[in-house]
Amino acid sequence: MTDKKAYIVADVGGTYLKTAVMSPDGDLFPGSSSMTEAHSEGSREEILDAMRDAIIKEKRILEQNNAKLSGIAMTFPGPFNYYKGVSLMEHKFRELKNIDLKECISKMPEVGEEVPVVFRHDANSLLAGELWRGNAVGYRNAAAVTLGTGLGFAFSRGGVVQQNEIGGPLITIFRIPYNDGILEDYTSKRGFLSLYKNLSGKESIDGVEVSDIGKWASEGDPVSQRVFEEVGVILAQSLKPLLKELEIECLLFGGQISRSFHCMESKVREELKDMKALKNISVVRSIENAPLWGALQLIENNESV
Repeated sequence: MTDKKAYIVADVGGTYLKTAVMSPDGDLFPGSSSMTEAHSEGSREEILDAMRDAIIKEKRILEQNNAKLSGIAMTFPGPFNYYKGVSLMEHKFRELKNIDLKECISKMPEVGEEVPVVFRHDANSLLAGELWRGNAVGYRNAAAVTLGTGLGFAFSRGGVVQQNEIGGPLITIFRIPYNDGILEDYTSKRGFLSLYKNLSGKESIDGVEVSDIGKWASEGDPVSQRVFEEVGVILAQSLKPLLKELEIECLLFGGQISRSFHCMESKVREELKDMKALKNISVVRSIENAPLWGALQLIENNESV
């Protein structure tokens, strides 16, 4: 048996499980990056089978590299009790609610109860990864905003990601009141699409994705550019009091929509230009790997306690 340590890390979303094998230093094993359909709307058996299929694929990579499975670290959206490994979600993964997921995974023949399994909130994990190996390295008070189907937020104090009593983000921003709704209504996927429909005057935008609007904005389409600029202003103005209160030095943007962050960057910078503590505004170094780095760091830290 080899002493070469390696970990299976997974970023669990409603559509896919993104998995990889990493060394303790956060380096990817070649060929290990993989995506498996999550079946988040399916039965408990279908969801767990998808997780097992992903683990089996990554175990093959471990065996090919003569490495030992030293732990499994998974990121999940909330609500979720990350310390107990119990999902509290009802909007997706409904069939996992109140199930001991740690026990379910440990009992898989490919894992075994001697292998540690840990869970981390996806936004917390992304920020932790960036503090370790990304664009937040060297900053004590950093924050990450995740833009996608929802609106996420995580922040660090003294270089430590701040968590609530069940391991989720200490502060959430998606419910911040804005106009006749909440901030998430205007800055998540549905906000981008709604604004694009209103500004374009189109009766239907069926099939349009935020990535399309980002592409059109990059190509110079004025309506698409205005969508990103307006969302950037909404975000910056809404978050400014919180960022000041937390004395944030580094503000990062993650999530799939942040691939088009350059389309709103100038407006965000303009709105936040008088914040003395804020030294760095950028996208995360790695949209794909940052959450995996953060999950890995958690299990490595647990092992060393």
